Amino acid sequence: MVTRRETGRSGGQRILAAAVIVGVMVVAVIQLTAPDGAAQVKRGKRFATSGNCLSCHESSKFPGQVKHAPFEEKDCLSCHKPHGMVGMLRLKEDGAALCYLCHDKPGLGLERPVVHQPAAKGQCTVCHNPHAGQDQGILAKPMPELCFTCHDRTEFDRQHRHKPLDKGCFACHETHGGDHPGLLVKDRNDLCRDCHAPDEAAFVKAHSGYPVQEAACTMCHSAHTSDKPNLLTVSVHAPVEGLQCDGCHQPPGSEKPFALTAEGGALCLTCHEIDTDDGHPPVVEGQCLTCHDPHGSGRKMLLAKPANVLCLECHDDVAGQTAKSSSHAPAKQDCTLCHSGHGKLKTKLIAKDINTLCLDCHPTVKKSLATANTHPPAVDGSCLDCHTPHGSSFDRLTKTNRLDLCGECHDQTKRWMVQKDIHAPIKAGQCSECHDAHGSPQAGLLRGAPNALCLTCHKALVEGGEGMINHAPFEGQSCDACHTPHASDHKGLLSGPMNEVCGACHESIGGDTAAVSRHQPVLDGNCTGCHQPHRSAMAGLLLDKPNPLCLSCHDEIKQAMASGTVHAPLTDGDCLACHAPHSSRFTTLLTADVPGQCLTCHDGDESAFKAKHLQLSGSQIDCRKCHDPHAAKDAGMTLPVAHDPFTGGACDACHETAPEPLRQEGKR
Repeated sequence: MVTRRETGRSGGQRILAAAVIVGVMVVAVIQLTAPDGAAQVKRGKRFATSGNCLSCHESSKFPGQVKHAPFEEKDCLSCHKPHGMVGMLRLKEDGAALCYLCHDKPGLGLERPVVHQPAAKGQCTVCHNPHAGQDQGILAKPMPELCFTCHDRTEFDRQHRHKPLDKGCFACHETHGGDHPGLLVKDRNDLCRDCHAPDEAAFVKAHSGYPVQEAACTMCHSAHTSDKPNLLTVSVHAPVEGLQCDGCHQPPGSEKPFALTAEGGALCLTCHEIDTDDGHPPVVEGQCLTCHDPHGSGRKMLLAKPANVLCLECHDDVAGQTAKSSSHAPAKQDCTLCHSGHGKLKTKLIAKDINTLCLDCHPTVKKSLATANTHPPAVDGSCLDCHTPHGSSFDRLTKTNRLDLCGECHDQTKRWMVQKDIHAPIKAGQCSECHDAHGSPQAGLLRGAPNALCLTCHKALVEGGEGMINHAPFEGQSCDACHTPHASDHKGLLSGPMNEVCGACHESIGGDTAAVSRHQPVLDGNCTGCHQPHRSAMAGLLLDKPNPLCLSCHDEIKQAMASGTVHAPLTDGDCLACHAPHSSRFTTLLTADVPGQCLTCHDGDESAFKAKHLQLSGSQIDCRKCHDPHAAKDAGMTLPVAHDPFTGGACDACHETAPEPLRQEGKR
């Protein structure tokens, strides 16, 4: 139990401390719930200037001659809430709701029938800078650059300009909201008549005497700029451009001057020779105005709407196709690049022979078809044999994944897919990683020379610096000497079992029928257990230095080497001084029988040798009966388990010294 003495505080002190804590909490709540942020302004040294944010935020960061009134009056808190030590944007309201605290929506025209899109979405700062700007209205950019952030500049940069453009967009348009389409400041025709008097002789003559004062001017004229005289639209009906309106309409002085001289499509066919047999339904039905404007259009071919929008109103199935991961650009942008609205249904309204049409846009394919080796479908068939025309879930608009597509002709692909080792591009269904689908200078439609092509993926094979030794097939760029390109039942895409593939060139490996011992990797058919298959810094394409390489399998020898005396060849890492690497006619892969193998280094007739071996010559002894061939604890490398007299060097305790005849035999 803790006593009052142990805490060091009296009851009165604890009550005082609690009161202080409660007081701080009350103040904090008041500060946080203050409606106008005034309490925050008064709190602490940071807000001693009564909300003058510019004491921290430099005014130079908000340049512009025209300033927002609250900013100019340093009344930042009319829009912002103070944020304290941690910087953040805290506004009194979100988005346009903040602006409407001061700016009247009806006064801005935001409750009128037509509202400027940014204003309708409450995105005031798309056009206005909230602090300062260079132009009246605190615009974010000078006019007309501001308008070009949304509106296509090309419509305003043509050769002939509408004069009101020199006065700016607001000469004809409202800024926020209006009562007329296009945010025009008044009815379209009334607006035009402010500058153009329909009863003037020049105006009447320009319109061939037709009473056009009530007609929509934009049927024939562009509102902003044009490359044609008199601001005519991008495409104009020939009679309009030639002032031959009576070619389609009744004469200007008639009772109904705008009445047509013939009905529907029959009128169009008086000038346009179009075969309606098996044609586009609007053409056959004489519904030309389904697709075309009769006088002028801001689009080519007098189209009533952008081509892709117009076509997809009827062909909604194409819209679904172009939404796929791989889509044909013309199908999304302009159907008329491939199709003719007046073509034949049996050819799907295609404007040209399908292959010619495709090659007009795909010059690289056209170039590949001029090479020595071409893909038969690309030459003899149709592009649509392999590709979809509008959209596909597979790359490059292929009808299905590349492997299944190729498999329609190359039925061996089915066999490849059940083999044990499959080339990565095949497994991924990407035949075109290695093959050009149309044509190639290389046999097999390869995208490059065989070895060079392989190295585009297998770059690591050529790394390693100077002095590397290459496997002959690798040096000769003949990957197919060892590997199959698509799939194999053998690891590494080998064309057969490894020992057979290697043995095709290296006949000496394991080929000696008289051999009594073979290296285990040779028996296992695992040549790469010791050799690099492509290149190595070591002679014989060995994986590493001979000593470490052999010891990577022969662990018992490695352990023995740590015990004491090591056989000199092994110390030098020269295992091949005694052993053959692949097969031998002697046991344990020795290059000669014992004692002959040992006597290549040890003089068996030397007196010191004989003194230790009962005066026997080396040729009369099987060294292995007493000595370890690799390493042992004692200097003589004797076997670890030995007869005591032998261990003590007293062989004559059991054996007699060799008689003279036997010694002489040893000499012979």
